[in-house]
Amino acid sequence: MFESLIIASTLVLFRCAAFVAFLPPVAGRNIPNTVKIGLAVALTVVLAPRYAGASAIGLMATVHGKGAWLWLAWLAARETLLGIALAWLFGLCLVPVRIAGAWIAQEMGLTMAQITSATDNQQSNIISQGFEALGVLLFFGLNLHHAMFVVLGSSFASRPAASAWSMPTWDTVMYTITKVEHQGFLIIAPIGILMFVVTMTLLVTMRTAPQFNFMTYGMTLRLVVGVAGMVLFFPDVCSAMQHFLNQVSTESWVAHG
Repeated sequence: MFESLIIASTLVLFRCAAFVAFLPPVAGRNIPNTVKIGLAVALTVVLAPRYAGASAIGLMATVHGKGAWLWLAWLAARETLLGIALAWLFGLCLVPVRIAGAWIAQEMGLTMAQITSATDNQQSNIISQGFEALGVLLFFGLNLHHAMFVVLGSSFASRPAASAWSMPTWDTVMYTITKVEHQGFLIIAPIGILMFVVTMTLLVTMRTAPQFNFMTYGMTLRLVVGVAGMVLFFPDVCSAMQHFLNQVSTESWVAHG
């Protein structure tokens, strides 16, 4: 029994460690590895006493049988993949913000200078960086990290470490992905409409007055209008981000509450 309990606690550690390692707010290079390891161990210390006992009972019949190591290797890989999947789902909370920033930066002509993102190792732009920073502040300000830990803990009740459980349907996965992209455009809708009107006005002006140089005057005008739009509609952008994150928090508490 003691050996099964240790193995079950190790499986809990695999899920928690994968969750922490791939969670976007803490997955970047700016967070020291000692902090990530400490957080994974702390989550294991909290969750293992509550959920490892039930898994240990199921492991008692398999850890001494033939092919036990192969079975344990599969369980470890499954726990790691589930932790990565949970981190990926919560990472989608910041994707709409990044989509909104990337779209506006493209309309303003600021995609030439690329910088490293603060939440991962991908390339980004200055507008996306500002929106991501705001999204991370709202993420923690709305206590969404509490819901994140609740979902991780509840996953051991709905999908125990050493038991069989069903995978989510493709409809659920596709709905989650498409909702993220949809929310990204909703966040930036006022500025997007403004930039669309400016672009159409410039195109009509170039058509009627060919001497009007788009690269000389048009890019400067789009940049000025984009900055003015972000200043003017900044409260609306923050409100849209807050509404989306509140939806994520509510759905998380209802589903695992």
